[in-house]
Amino acid sequence: MKGIREIKARIRAVGSTSKITRAMQLVASSKMKKAQTIAIGGRPYILALSEIARDVSRLGPKLLDHPFFKKRESKNYGVLVIGTEKGLCGSFNQNISKKLVENFHVGSGRFFTIGKKATQLVSRLGFNLIADFSVSDRVELCEMRPIIELLRSEYMSGKIDSLQVVYSRSINPLMQEQVVSNVLPMSDLVSEIDALKKRMKISEDEIVQDVREIIFEPNVEDIVNKLSQIFFCQSIYRDVLESKAAEHSARMLAMKNATDNADSLAKNLTIEYNKARQAGITSEIIEIAAASSNGD
Repeated sequence: MKGIREIKARIRAVGSTSKITRAMQLVASSKMKKAQTIAIGGRPYILALSEIARDVSRLGPKLLDHPFFKKRESKNYGVLVIGTEKGLCGSFNQNISKKLVENFHVGSGRFFTIGKKATQLVSRLGFNLIADFSVSDRVELCEMRPIIELLRSEYMSGKIDSLQVVYSRSINPLMQEQVVSNVLPMSDLVSEIDALKKRMKISEDEIVQDVREIIFEPNVEDIVNKLSQIFFCQSIYRDVLESKAAEHSARMLAMKNATDNADSLAKNLTIEYNKARQAGITSEIIEIAAASSNGD
Protein backbone atom coordinates (compact mmCIF):
# COMPACT_ATOMS: atom_id res chain seq x y z
CA MET A 1 0.00 0.00 0.00
CA LYS A 2 3.01 2.28 0.39
CA GLY A 3 3.41 2.30 -3.38
CA ILE A 4 -0.21 3.39 -3.78
CA ARG A 5 0.31 6.34 -1.44
CA GLU A 6 3.40 7.43 -3.37
CA ILE A 7 1.51 7.25 -6.67
CA LYS A 8 -1.36 9.32 -5.23
CA ALA A 9 1.14 11.93 -4.02
CA ARG A 10 2.70 12.09 -7.50
CA ILE A 11 -0.74 12.45 -9.12
CA ARG A 12 -1.53 15.41 -6.83
CA ALA A 13 1.85 17.01 -7.56
CA VAL A 14 1.45 16.60 -11.33
CA GLY A 15 -2.09 17.98 -11.12
CA SER A 16 -0.84 21.07 -9.30
CA THR A 17 1.87 21.57 -11.91
CA SER A 18 -0.70 21.25 -14.67
CA LYS A 19 -2.85 23.98 -13.10
CA ILE A 20 0.14 26.33 -12.86
CA THR A 21 1.30 25.77 -16.44
CA ARG A 22 -2.26 26.15 -17.75
CA ALA A 23 -2.59 29.48 -15.93
CA MET A 24 0.76 30.63 -17.33
CA GLN A 25 -0.38 29.61 -20.80
CA LEU A 26 -3.51 31.78 -20.49
CA VAL A 27 -1.48 34.72 -19.16
CA ALA A 28 1.00 34.45 -22.04
CA SER A 29 -1.86 34.29 -24.53
CA SER A 30 -3.39 37.46 -23.07
CA LYS A 31 -0.05 39.30 -23.14
CA MET A 32 0.57 38.22 -26.73
CA LYS A 33 -2.78 39.70 -27.81
CA LYS A 34 -1.99 42.94 -25.97
CA ALA A 35 1.39 43.19 -27.70
CA GLN A 36 -0.28 42.69 -31.07
CA THR A 37 -2.89 45.34 -30.20
CA ILE A 38 -0.16 47.85 -29.30
CA ALA A 39 1.61 47.13 -32.60
CA ILE A 40 -1.60 47.56 -34.62
CA GLY A 41 -2.38 50.76 -32.73
CA GLY A 42 0.59 52.44 -34.42
CA ARG A 43 -0.91 52.16 -37.92
CA PRO A 44 -2.34 55.75 -38.06
CA TYR A 45 1.04 57.14 -36.99
CA ILE A 46 2.89 55.13 -39.64
CA LEU A 47 0.37 56.24 -42.27
CA ALA A 48 0.97 59.92 -41.42
CA LEU A 49 4.71 59.32 -41.44
CA SER A 50 4.43 57.68 -44.85
CA GLU A 51 2.72 60.75 -46.30
CA ILE A 52 5.41 63.11 -44.97
CA ALA A 53 8.27 60.87 -46.12
CA ARG A 54 6.75 60.53 -49.58
CA ASP A 55 6.49 64.32 -49.91
CA VAL A 56 10.08 64.85 -48.78
CA SER A 57 11.40 62.08 -51.07
CA ARG A 58 10.08 64.00 -54.11
CA LEU A 59 12.78 66.61 -53.51
CA GLY A 60 15.51 64.13 -54.41
CA PRO A 61 18.29 62.27 -52.61
CA LYS A 62 20.61 65.28 -52.38
CA LEU A 63 18.81 66.42 -49.23
CA LEU A 64 19.59 63.21 -47.34
CA ASP A 65 22.68 64.70 -45.76
CA HIS A 66 22.08 63.29 -42.28
CA PRO A 67 24.80 60.99 -40.81
CA PHE A 68 22.21 58.20 -40.52
CA PHE A 69 22.18 57.96 -44.33
CA LYS A 70 25.96 58.02 -44.85
CA LYS A 71 27.82 54.74 -45.23
CA ARG A 72 31.13 54.50 -43.41
CA GLU A 73 34.05 52.13 -43.46
CA SER A 74 32.99 49.40 -41.06
CA LYS A 75 35.74 49.47 -38.42
CA ASN A 76 33.53 48.70 -35.45
CA TYR A 77 29.93 47.54 -35.41
CA GLY A 78 27.21 47.69 -32.79
CA VAL A 79 24.70 44.95 -32.02
CA LEU A 80 21.49 45.26 -30.01
CA VAL A 81 20.37 41.85 -28.71
CA ILE A 82 16.74 41.53 -27.61
CA GLY A 83 15.94 38.65 -25.28
CA THR A 84 13.53 37.95 -22.43
CA GLU A 85 13.40 39.02 -18.81
CA LYS A 86 12.27 35.57 -17.65
CA GLY A 87 12.62 31.97 -18.75
CA LEU A 88 9.99 29.28 -19.31
CA CYS A 89 9.69 30.15 -23.00
CA GLY A 90 11.16 27.06 -24.62
CA SER A 91 14.19 27.54 -26.85
CA PHE A 92 13.51 31.25 -27.44
CA ASN A 93 16.76 32.57 -25.96
CA GLN A 94 18.82 29.58 -27.12
CA ASN A 95 17.84 30.36 -30.71
CA ILE A 96 18.99 33.96 -30.23
CA SER A 97 22.30 32.59 -28.92
CA LYS A 98 22.72 30.42 -32.02
CA LYS A 99 22.06 33.44 -34.26
CA LEU A 100 24.77 35.42 -32.48
CA VAL A 101 27.32 32.63 -32.83
CA GLU A 102 26.51 32.27 -36.55
CA ASN A 103 26.83 35.97 -37.40
CA PHE A 104 29.37 37.56 -35.02
CA HIS A 105 32.85 36.86 -33.70
CA VAL A 106 33.97 37.15 -30.10
CA GLY A 107 36.38 40.04 -29.57
CA SER A 108 34.82 42.40 -32.11
CA GLY A 109 31.87 44.75 -31.96
CA ARG A 110 30.05 46.52 -29.14
CA PHE A 111 26.99 44.74 -27.76
CA PHE A 112 23.89 46.13 -26.06
CA THR A 113 21.12 44.01 -24.60
CA ILE A 114 17.46 44.24 -23.66
CA GLY A 115 16.32 41.58 -21.20
CA LYS A 116 18.16 39.71 -18.44
CA LYS A 117 18.41 36.51 -20.47
CA ALA A 118 19.99 38.38 -23.38
CA THR A 119 22.53 39.90 -20.99
CA GLN A 120 23.38 36.48 -19.59
CA LEU A 121 23.88 34.83 -22.97
CA VAL A 122 25.98 37.70 -24.38
CA SER A 123 28.21 37.60 -21.29
CA ARG A 124 28.44 33.82 -21.40
CA LEU A 125 29.45 33.85 -25.07
CA GLY A 126 32.24 36.33 -24.31
CA PHE A 127 31.04 39.29 -26.40
CA ASN A 128 31.93 42.87 -25.47
CA LEU A 129 28.86 43.96 -23.47
CA ILE A 130 28.59 47.75 -23.20
CA ALA A 131 25.17 48.24 -21.61
CA ASP A 132 22.07 46.27 -20.67
CA PHE A 133 18.47 47.39 -20.28
CA SER A 134 15.13 46.06 -19.11
CA VAL A 135 11.76 46.78 -20.74
CA SER A 136 8.30 45.92 -19.43
CA ASP A 137 5.74 43.94 -21.41
CA ARG A 138 3.96 47.16 -22.40
CA VAL A 139 7.13 48.54 -24.06
CA GLU A 140 6.53 52.16 -23.10
CA LEU A 141 8.35 54.77 -25.19
CA CYS A 142 9.71 56.34 -22.00
CA GLU A 143 11.47 53.02 -21.32
CA MET A 144 12.87 52.96 -24.83
CA ARG A 145 14.25 56.52 -24.76
CA PRO A 146 17.50 55.76 -22.82
CA ILE A 147 18.21 52.79 -25.11
CA ILE A 148 17.61 54.75 -28.30
CA GLU A 149 19.58 57.75 -27.05
CA LEU A 150 22.59 55.61 -26.15
CA LEU A 151 22.59 53.85 -29.52
CA ARG A 152 22.23 57.18 -31.32
CA SER A 153 25.11 58.64 -29.31
CA GLU A 154 27.33 55.62 -30.03
CA TYR A 155 26.74 56.00 -33.76
CA MET A 156 27.02 59.79 -33.93
CA SER A 157 30.25 59.79 -31.89
CA GLY A 158 31.82 57.20 -34.20
CA LYS A 159 32.15 54.46 -31.58
CA ILE A 160 30.17 52.24 -33.93
CA ASP A 161 29.94 52.51 -37.72
CA SER A 162 26.84 50.35 -38.12
CA LEU A 163 24.05 48.99 -35.95
CA GLN A 164 22.29 45.66 -36.19
CA VAL A 165 19.48 44.24 -34.09
CA VAL A 166 19.19 40.54 -33.26
CA TYR A 167 15.70 39.51 -32.17
CA SER A 168 12.90 37.00 -32.72
CA ARG A 169 9.69 37.78 -34.55
CA SER A 170 6.53 35.71 -34.63
CA ILE A 171 5.57 34.18 -37.98
CA ASN A 172 2.49 32.60 -36.42
CA PRO A 173 1.53 31.53 -32.86
CA LEU A 174 3.44 28.25 -33.34
CA MET A 175 6.60 29.52 -35.03
CA GLN A 176 9.21 32.23 -34.41
CA GLU A 177 12.01 33.40 -36.66
CA GLN A 178 15.35 34.81 -35.51
CA VAL A 179 16.32 37.96 -37.41
CA VAL A 180 19.46 40.08 -37.84
CA SER A 181 18.15 43.49 -38.88
CA ASN A 182 20.39 46.25 -40.27
CA VAL A 183 19.29 49.56 -38.71
CA LEU A 184 22.17 51.96 -39.35
CA PRO A 185 23.20 53.33 -41.72
CA MET A 186 19.85 53.75 -43.42
CA SER A 187 19.51 53.58 -47.18
CA ASP A 188 16.97 56.32 -47.98
CA LEU A 189 13.59 57.60 -46.84
CA VAL A 190 11.60 55.61 -49.40
CA SER A 191 13.24 52.32 -48.47
CA GLU A 192 12.80 52.98 -44.75
CA ILE A 193 9.13 53.82 -45.04
CA ASP A 194 8.54 50.84 -47.34
CA ALA A 195 10.10 48.59 -44.71
CA LEU A 196 7.85 50.07 -42.00
CA LYS A 197 4.76 49.68 -44.19
CA LYS A 198 5.65 46.06 -44.93
CA ARG A 199 6.05 45.28 -41.25
CA MET A 200 2.74 47.00 -40.46
CA LYS A 201 1.05 45.34 -43.48
CA ILE A 202 -0.01 48.73 -44.85
CA SER A 203 -0.98 48.84 -48.51
CA GLU A 204 -0.26 51.81 -50.77
CA ASP A 205 -4.00 52.37 -51.17
CA GLU A 206 -4.27 53.36 -47.50
CA ILE A 207 -1.95 56.33 -47.97
CA VAL A 208 -3.68 59.53 -49.00
CA GLN A 209 -2.42 60.70 -52.39
CA ASP A 210 -1.76 64.44 -52.47
CA VAL A 211 -0.03 66.03 -55.47
CA ARG A 212 -0.18 69.60 -54.18
CA GLU A 213 3.03 71.54 -53.70
CA ILE A 214 4.19 71.23 -50.11
CA ILE A 215 5.77 74.04 -48.10
CA PHE A 216 8.08 72.71 -45.39
CA GLU A 217 8.56 74.68 -42.17
CA PRO A 218 10.99 75.58 -40.75
CA ASN A 219 12.98 74.04 -43.65
CA VAL A 220 13.49 70.77 -45.47
CA GLU A 221 16.86 70.04 -43.81
CA ASP A 222 15.36 70.19 -40.31
CA ILE A 223 12.49 67.95 -41.36
CA VAL A 224 14.83 65.36 -42.89
CA ASN A 225 16.89 65.45 -39.69
CA LYS A 226 13.78 64.91 -37.59
CA LEU A 227 12.43 62.19 -39.89
CA SER A 228 15.68 60.25 -39.68
CA GLN A 229 15.47 60.34 -35.88
CA ILE A 230 11.86 59.17 -36.00
CA PHE A 231 12.64 56.31 -38.39
CA PHE A 232 15.49 55.19 -36.16
CA CYS A 233 13.30 55.33 -33.06
CA GLN A 234 10.45 53.50 -34.78
CA SER A 235 12.73 50.80 -36.13
CA ILE A 236 14.11 49.93 -32.67
CA TYR A 237 10.65 50.23 -31.12
CA ARG A 238 9.08 47.90 -33.69
CA ASP A 239 11.85 45.31 -33.16
CA VAL A 240 11.24 45.30 -29.39
CA LEU A 241 7.46 45.06 -29.88
CA GLU A 242 7.83 42.14 -32.27
CA SER A 243 10.24 40.42 -29.90
CA LYS A 244 7.77 40.78 -27.02
CA ALA A 245 4.94 39.32 -29.09
CA ALA A 246 7.19 36.42 -30.14
CA GLU A 247 8.26 35.87 -26.52
CA HIS A 248 4.67 35.58 -25.30
CA SER A 249 3.85 33.32 -28.21
CA ALA A 250 6.82 31.05 -27.39
CA ARG A 251 5.91 30.99 -23.69
CA MET A 252 2.29 30.18 -24.49
CA LEU A 253 3.39 27.25 -26.64
CA ALA A 254 5.91 26.03 -24.04
CA MET A 255 3.32 26.14 -21.28
CA LYS A 256 0.77 24.37 -23.49
CA ASN A 257 3.26 21.57 -24.13
CA ALA A 258 4.06 21.40 -20.41
CA THR A 259 0.35 21.22 -19.58
CA ASP A 260 -0.25 18.48 -22.15
CA ASN A 261 2.71 16.49 -20.81
CA ALA A 262 1.49 16.90 -17.23
CA ASP A 263 -2.02 15.75 -18.19
CA SER A 264 -0.58 12.75 -20.04
CA LEU A 265 1.62 11.84 -17.06
CA ALA A 266 -1.35 12.18 -14.70
CA LYS A 267 -3.35 9.76 -16.85
CA ASN A 268 -0.52 7.22 -16.87
CA LEU A 269 -0.11 7.56 -13.11
CA THR A 270 -3.85 7.09 -12.63
CA ILE A 271 -3.72 3.86 -14.64
CA GLU A 272 -0.70 2.75 -12.60
CA TYR A 273 -2.56 3.65 -9.39
CA ASN A 274 -5.64 1.69 -10.42
CA LYS A 275 -3.52 -1.34 -11.31
CA ALA A 276 -1.68 -1.18 -7.96
CA ARG A 277 -4.97 -0.75 -6.09
CA GLN A 278 -6.53 -3.66 -7.95
CA ALA A 279 -3.47 -5.80 -7.22
CA GLY A 280 -3.74 -4.93 -3.54
CA ILE A 281 -7.43 -5.82 -3.43
CA THR A 282 -6.78 -9.10 -5.24
CA SER A 283 -3.98 -9.92 -2.80
CA GLU A 284 -6.26 -9.24 0.17
CA ILE A 285 -9.02 -11.44 -1.29
CA ILE A 286 -6.52 -14.26 -1.81
CA GLU A 287 -5.28 -13.90 1.77
CA ILE A 288 -8.85 -13.96 3.14
CA ALA A 289 -9.71 -16.99 1.02
CA ALA A 290 -6.55 -18.80 2.15
CA ALA A 291 -7.25 -18.00 5.81
CA SER A 292 -10.84 -19.19 5.46
CA SER A 293 -9.66 -22.42 3.79
CA ASN A 294 -7.16 -23.09 6.59
CA GLY A 295 -9.89 -22.47 9.16
CA ASP A 296 -12.10 -25.12 7.60
